[in-house]
Amino acid sequence: MDIKKISVVGLGQMGTPVATLLLKAGYEVTGFDLAERQITALVPLGLKPAASPSDAARGADLFMLSLPNWEAVQNVVEGDNGILAGARPGQIIIDMSTVLPWETQAMAERLAPRGIDWMDVPISGSAKQARVGNMVFMAAGKESVFARIKPVLDKIGKKTVYVGKCGDGATLKLIVNQILYLNQASAIEGFVHGLKAGINPDAMLEVLNSGAAASDLIAARGKDMLEGNFEKKGPVWLALKTTSHVMESAKRLGVMLPMLALYQQFILQAHYNGWDDLDLTSVMKIYEQMAGIEQDQTAR
Repeated sequence: MDIKKISVVGLGQMGTPVATLLLKAGYEVTGFDLAERQITALVPLGLKPAASPSDAARGADLFMLSLPNWEAVQNVVEGDNGILAGARPGQIIIDMSTVLPWETQAMAERLAPRGIDWMDVPISGSAKQARVGNMVFMAAGKESVFARIKPVLDKIGKKTVYVGKCGDGATLKLIVNQILYLNQASAIEGFVHGLKAGINPDAMLEVLNSGAAASDLIAARGKDMLEGNFEKKGPVWLALKTTSHVMESAKRLGVMLPMLALYQQFILQAHYNGWDDLDLTSVMKIYEQMAGIEQDQTAR
């Protein structure tokens, strides 16, 4: 059965682009968010507003969840006026949130007796990338269900990958973030080294973007970092939550992550400094302070 009616719950930085792209792709989309302004902003594009998650459940073939934490996911699915209050057998719920793998596995087990298929399908990509459909979906769960949702995801992202059993998508998302944070730490250390040495920032950025050390992170955020622009794209509070998830997952598996553990201390310091709503790249200010770089040296 083709998927035609989709409900998106959580219309934040990722949920809004997803809903927008679904509408442009011709799907009938219903949306819900606790912030009513997030819903009304999409109504002119054709979004049908829902009064609650249970309201959004009525008639939907597929649910897409994009929520800040597991508590929110549980409330949306199993809480008062949650999806289960209006759901029916045969519906599919995919969770695009960043969560712990064993939590999403347990949810799949709880929903299976009710005939509802649950998949963890987190996204690799920033909100800016999501707005133009430059997203990679990591889908985990039943292969038969994956075959049904793949055509939908292919229309709004650049790649959809089946990664395995339920929980594997959540684990892979943690690994993606783990590597991203360490790439960021490496870039920060290099930038601060260059600034301390008096290297021209523009020349440094041009060489880094053109040579063997090039990365998507440096291309996307390097200029802002060197200019001291730490406007929120991936906030400190979110990185602190995610690194905690990564470390907890690794501990359960008996895996050592010494470099991430060290970088997590810098993230903690940014949190202690009251920078939760700054971009995570604001950690660069801590490195600069330790290097004795004055604020006016980096045009702050």
